[in-house]
Amino acid sequence: MKLSPARQPLRPVIRWLAIAVLTVAGASVAAPPAHAAASTTCTGTTQVTYSPGLTLTPQTVTVSETDSVPTCVSTDPSITSVITSPYSFPVPNASCNNVQLDPGNVLVIHWNNGQSSTISGLTYVTTTTAGITQTTGTGSVTAGEFTGATGVLTWIYPLVNPLLCLTPGGLTSQNGTILAQIIG
Repeated sequence: MKLSPARQPLRPVIRWLAIAVLTVAGASVAAPPAHAAASTTCTGTTQVTYSPGLTLTPQTVTVSETDSVPTCVSTDPSITSVITSPYSFPVPNASCNNVQLDPGNVLVIHWNNGQSSTISGLTYVTTTTAGITQTTGTGSVTAGEFTGATGVLTWIYPLVNPLLCLTPGGLTSQNGTILAQIIG
């Protein structure tokens, strides 16, 4: 997904995706007419690379992320996918035991129909269960398609294999799943 992050201080552990719920004020003399609720669910894959590779020793690494989000189901029939492009950012004090990643508190999702949705005020929660790390960011759609919605972005990665952290060069990449939804 082409996320245009406005980089902010980094948050705990591994990454991201989006739910947005659209609410529009009812019609009145001064208000615009009410709109039907929107629903969009998009799924794809994500890969992060670490340079230098993660080891057990904390160090600053450059994280590069490449996402592919080719499948969306939406009440807006013109949305079928998310336009993606790779991006990178530094992560201080990163190690196999502590990879504190987040794309910042503002992300822009670029839809295949030429529209975009800006999600602002993102806050992140990371959970680890049964060998899976899931990071969910929740914010508000403040501009573009689905303005007024709540956005939730989720990234899911397997836990780091600690043996890879002991190899020459350390852990250099991880693959996972990304989910974007807009529900109203």
